[in-house]
Amino acid sequence: CASPHDGLAPKMLSAIFRVYTFFLGFLYPAYASYKAIESDATDDDTQWLTYWVVYSMMMIFESFADYSVFWIPGYRFAKCGFIFWLASPRFKGAIMLYEKVFKDALKAAEPIIDTVAGSLAKGDINTARAELSKHVDVDKLQRFGSEAFEKTMSAAAEASKMAQEGLAAAKEAQAAAAKKD
Repeated sequence: CASPHDGLAPKMLSAIFRVYTFFLGFLYPAYASYKAIESDATDDDTQWLTYWVVYSMMMIFESFADYSVFWIPGYRFAKCGFIFWLASPRFKGAIMLYEKVFKDALKAAEPIIDTVAGSLAKGDINTARAELSKHVDVDKLQRFGSEAFEKTMSAAAEASKMAQEGLAAAKEAQAAAAKKD
């Protein structure tokens, strides 16, 4: 017999992780950034500027994934832990990730980004598109973007279905074990 509360625990847990991620991802870093601005030290400025660069890269990734990552079981939990690691002044995860992953890529892309950003700031979309077209197949990206999204959503739906089937099998095994006792 299904209970009206069967799906309540995962939804509550998801809501808790969203609130915690919001606190860890925005509120605490914003306040720490304010404190860094107001302090005379510069090492904390580097910590928080680096955090915001890395956090922004994560948000860019999520926007390209277009919410399909949220279907991955445990994604919110993993994201929460990842943000804690990034924001923690003790672990300096943002600085570590920036140094090992993003620094060289951003250095290489800096002239392109500056040109595109300058063009967009002037309202010159054609120059921005022309500059991007030198480095990225914009038409292909537009053509296959929706197809990639559909493939991602199908894979996420399949993973979700498998997770639900696994949970159902676990409940059945638990019920069978309870009957034996």
